[in-house]
Amino acid sequence: MADEVESLADVCRQAGLACDGARLLRVHANAIYHLPRENAVARVRNAAAFERMRSAVQTAAWLADQGFPALRPLEVAQPVVVGAHLVTFWEYLPPLDGRQADVTHLAGLLRALHRHPLPPFPLPSIRPVGNTAADASASTVLSEGERSWLIARCAELEEGFVRLAPTLSQGIVHGDAHTNNLLPHPTHGWVLIDWDSVGVGPPEYDFMPIYLRPRRFGYPHSLWREFRTAYGFDPAGNSGLDLLAEIREVRSLSAFIRGAEHNPAARTELSNRLSSLMAGDHVRRWHAL
Repeated sequence: MADEVESLADVCRQAGLACDGARLLRVHANAIYHLPRENAVARVRNAAAFERMRSAVQTAAWLADQGFPALRPLEVAQPVVVGAHLVTFWEYLPPLDGRQADVTHLAGLLRALHRHPLPPFPLPSIRPVGNTAADASASTVLSEGERSWLIARCAELEEGFVRLAPTLSQGIVHGDAHTNNLLPHPTHGWVLIDWDSVGVGPPEYDFMPIYLRPRRFGYPHSLWREFRTAYGFDPAGNSGLDLLAEIREVRSLSAFIRGAEHNPAARTELSNRLSSLMAGDHVRRWHAL
């Protein structure tokens, strides 16, 4: 963590920003720091994600300019890379009156996003399982059996997605759409954050975090009904939902694989999720970090 903080100071200097009093807010897929003097947050991750983060910054800025409630990146040249770390900078939104987003807020924003015209610049196609296979290959915490199974499973799911995608509509897809990625805004209601996985793909891909909550996280089954009613989605005849759910489950491992190197809780949850998938257990309870 010390080298990460030192890299953050170097990056802030390059961007012309002050990092005095920087405070760690969260560590999972990214390390997120509050920069109080800039009223901003810095998101730190591995420099290998440069192209994805450049797309995230460009797309979020364009959507915000178009009037879509996306969290704005700061108007500085970014992403900024120092050594093995990459940093992006975003507007900081503090909690407001304890407000919490629900699935109807998320459904409304996703409906608007999926109907939004594509941007006037290239937007990558979504990568169904993301970096999961690469993260598995580089991991020092997985056994050889776990690594081999997961890499093969990623390949199977990618092939299934290639067959499924042409049967579905395409649009802007957020890629990690859940209520924790909504923040209250003093004038815009709720804004959608964390654009790291944005791309072009089937809208149903964005439904999966809510679709899986009853199955994996103990939420009431009414949650999925509330979401699809608010969105206006009829699942009847949509045979791709189960495949997309399996893809989302495997993709969720990526952040835990990276986090397991330094976080015992992430390592424990990685073992829980991966062992259930390898056993074909579709109902074992998972836990969010």
